[in-house]
This record gives sequence, C-alpha cells and structure tokens, in this order.
Amino acid sequence: MARITEVTAHVLKSYEYPNGGWVLVRLRTDEGVEGLGECFVPDSDGSGVFAAKELIDRRLAQEAVGQEALATAVVWERMYDACERLYDRRGMMIHAMSAIDMAVHDAAARTLNVPLYDLLGGRFRERVKVYVSSIWVDSASPEPAYASTEEYVGQGYGAIKYWGWPDFGHRPSRDTAILREIRARAGEDVDLMLDLGRPASLAEALRTARMIEDSGAEVYWWEEPLSSADDAANMAELTARTEVRIAAGESDMTAFAFRDLIERRAVDLLQPDLSWVGGLTEARRIAEMARLANIPVVPHNWGTAVNFAASIHLVAAMPRGFLCEYPITPRGTMEDWHKGPSPMMTELAARPVVVADGFASVPDGPGLGIELDEEAVARYIIDP
Repeated sequence: MARITEVTAHVLKSYEYPNGGWVLVRLRTDEGVEGLGECFVPDSDGSGVFAAKELIDRRLAQEAVGQEALATAVVWERMYDACERLYDRRGMMIHAMSAIDMAVHDAAARTLNVPLYDLLGGRFRERVKVYVSSIWVDSASPEPAYASTEEYVGQGYGAIKYWGWPDFGHRPSRDTAILREIRARAGEDVDLMLDLGRPASLAEALRTARMIEDSGAEVYWWEEPLSSADDAANMAELTARTEVRIAAGESDMTAFAFRDLIERRAVDLLQPDLSWVGGLTEARRIAEMARLANIPVVPHNWGTAVNFAASIHLVAAMPRGFLCEYPITPRGTMEDWHKGPSPMMTELAARPVVVADGFASVPDGPGLGIELDEEAVARYIIDP
C-alpha cells in the first residue's frame, strides 16, 4: 500500500493579501502520487499565514508522513491529537491541518485513480450551481454594483452575493431603495445574498432584518449579521425572530462547533470552509449532521482554485448539495476593481474547474481533477 513520504507547504500571496493569505500543501507518496491542499488565513494586514506554515512544517507533517495514503481518518485523528497537546482545537492548528487533510484526500483518490467524489461516496450531480462572490456595494455610489449585477446575470449566473456597504441598515430609506434596485437589475429568478452589515446588538440586527423583509427584494440569505462563534445566543434569537434566512459558519472550526450551532438552531444555513474547518473530513461530518437536522449546507470559499475544486466535489457528493461559493469578482473595494479577480482563482490552475452558465462541471479526473500551473505557483510564493 502506498505511503505518504513528504509534506511541503508554501505561502501564496495576491493583491488582496500581499503578505500572504494561503498555504498550499503538496503531499507525495512513495508511488510518486501528489495530493494538493490549502488553508486560508485571512490576515490582510499582517503575516499570520506563516504561523500556519510553521505548524505544518514543524509539527503536523510528521503525523502524516509514514501513514498509508488511503488512511484519511487515521491522519486526521493523529493531527487532531497533536492539536489537543497544544491546547489548540479551535485555532490556527485547525487551519493548518485542513490543508493536509485536503491533500491526503486528493492523494488517496489519485492513488485509486478515481475522482475525489468517488472517495466521498459517489456523485449525485454532474454540475453544481455556483454563486458569484462577491459584488462590492458602495452605498454612496451604487451604480457600479448595479452594472456588475447585470453583467453577471447576462453571463448566466443565477445567484449573486454582495458585500461592502459598511453602514448597511443605518439609513433604511436609502438602503431599501438600493436593495430594490439590485433586485430590479437582477430580475425575479436570481438568488440574492448579503454578506454585509454588522449590527452591534440583537436589537439593531432585528431592525435591519425587518428592513430587509419589508424591502421586497426577496433576499435569499443574510450572512453573519452577528458572530456565530462569540454571540451564538443572540444569533439564535435573531434566526428565530426573522423571516430572513440567516447563514453563518465560515469562521467556525471543527464539526464540534457546527454541532453546537445545529443543536441551538442558531442559523438557517451552514457555511463550513474546507480550508479552515478541518478539511474534507470535518466537512463531511458537518454535512451529515446538517442533513439529519434538515439544515442546508453551502461551503464557504474565499480561497484558491484548490479549495474551490474540493468544495465542488463535496457538494457533488452531498445528497442535498445544491450550491457553492465562486469567488470570481475583484476582492476589494472600488479601488481594487481594476485589478480583476484574484489570480488564486484565475491563474493558479493550468486545468481548473470549468464554470459556464452559472454552473461548475464536477471534474472527473483523478483526485481533485485539477492541475497546477507551476509558473503561476512560483510567481505567487513568498516563502521566507
């Protein structure tokens, strides 16, 4: 049986994270098979991502090297035990082990010469609907957001998420008018999601939720209006008292954290990110818990083409999988728009996941089914 012989980690940068935002993990077996994984550390003003790389290099890699390539659960539990010894079962260690877990799954599927979805139990669908993430809204000048909405709808996308708009909810008349105009530009059949507005209290969140309800914009979900990690009780109260679908989970780590959200009915929709929740191992556990509780799951993804591919395989293998985040807009404020989408999504893979007419075709090659562009990888590595 093939065994893991090497785990390497490299920090990647792009314009939105000039100090590095992702760790790319490349895992090899004694049969020459390579597996890819990533973790995302959203520290745009610092270099926290190097802590994740150090944890991989100096601690977690040794828990994978020497293990069988198909022993995904064994490697995960060994790494999680290491987290316990460092008193870090909800922090940077989980980010770091997410990348290795993803790479182990990729290597295992490639060893068997099957697509990753087969390793996850099979494929329920050949295409996965994706939503555009995310159009920046400047409340003082919303026309570019309206134009972007029309552009993406014209390209065939049936779901779009919006962010920015830092004072969302503070001027109800203005905000209602913007929501209605976005809906008018999108048309009736496009799902609209909001990842904006961070109320300071439950009372403020409830007022903003009522404004969204009364706008008639038919918003599909409102994402993380309160903190699911630090303010779960108020999040649950908000979820119970509004008709707006409340989504959260991107910043929560491990299936244990999601178990608590499910038991409290804190949210209406769960958003685990494979690159920091604990990898595919934990994402599968979360998806099954959510299925039993009848709560939908839509993976969060603000990562690279690697995490996107893994997320598409997961949704394809979920009985009730229906949607995945596709971070294909410029990642920043209006000043960043000229820079275009992140090269982590557009350049990193020589053979990426194919997206057309608002759907991603599930790769049917071995493992993740994508291949890296080595020149692009070299351009964006900033290892010390």
